[in-house]
Amino acid sequence: MQAKSGDKVRLKINGQPNSRGVVQSIEDNNRLVVWIADSAKTVRVSADAVVNFSLAARKAWKSMPDRRVGRPKGTRVCDRVSVTLRINRDLWERFQLMESNGLIEDRTATINNWLTEKLRALQSER
Repeated sequence: MQAKSGDKVRLKINGQPNSRGVVQSIEDNNRLVVWIADSAKTVRVSADAVVNFSLAARKAWKSMPDRRVGRPKGTRVCDRVSVTLRINRDLWERFQLMESNGLIEDRTATINNWLTEKLRALQSER
């Protein structure tokens, strides 16, 4: 598989390591024209000089098109499900701040514990 216009990439070299951008076009010799979001500049780099997130996603989709979110079946340590929640931005930022300060070590365990405590409290009220 090859890069395509519109692919999202991260530069590894060319004086701007870790800059993210979008492939504008592909030139001869497998060189990419990449628009860098941070600086609003266009650079020409070889395909080896980028991490192509879109290409990685296409490869993953091709190899496992019916794969669900999370780890493949059979690799579970415990029985869990992936859940998407809508959380107020300020609340989530406070949570992340506490996490970065080391007050929350394990995101999953912390939320599981909080939900368990609340469910027990609600159940005992009945």
